[in-house]
Amino acid sequence: MDEERVEVIDKVRLWPSHATVAGRVCRVKWGAWAVYLPGPQVKIMHAVSGLQHCIYHKAPRREEVLGGFDRRGDAENWARAFSTPVLRRVAENWVMFARLHAAGIGPEPMGLVAVRDYRSFFSRGRGITAGLRLADLTKYPEKTPTTEAELRGAGILPDRSRASLREQIRGYVSDLNNLHGAMPEDGEAEVAQVEAALARALGR
Repeated sequence: MDEERVEVIDKVRLWPSHATVAGRVCRVKWGAWAVYLPGPQVKIMHAVSGLQHCIYHKAPRREEVLGGFDRRGDAENWARAFSTPVLRRVAENWVMFARLHAAGIGPEPMGLVAVRDYRSFFSRGRGITAGLRLADLTKYPEKTPTTEAELRGAGILPDRSRASLREQIRGYVSDLNNLHGAMPEDGEAEVAQVEAALARALGR
């Protein structure tokens, strides 16, 4: 994949009530791991210092987990999630959505987005992030809900909690991210290629 295929947005600012994208005010739909902007149809991953972040109200405090002060049983898993480069997780999402769409069980991924100057109410300052443009599933025809067998048949390893199967839109898989998120099976080479294109687009 060439970096020319990555759309670069110079500045994104996120507040609880709205976002600005290159100076344009947008509505927001918040998720635990990403925010969806319905107007431009962009899903942008949450990030702190270029690393994946989660704003779920039951998530542990980032600094406590990464500092080794959180003693909960799944602290190691949270540390892994919070240490994942956001460009990599976006690349994993891109590969998965491409497979889902090809199998007829997910939205069309219409383009990759990289953000040079990203700041949110939780980001602890400026950084980078990335995301992808996805077709609007609310405009897709209703279909029978996707099964786990169909998901696996498309080359996707489901998330541990199976939220990707429970939280479908009109029968299509729409959310792949959680603490033990879905992953593309045998997708390392594809993911690395997309991650590298995102990094090059940001001059990294």
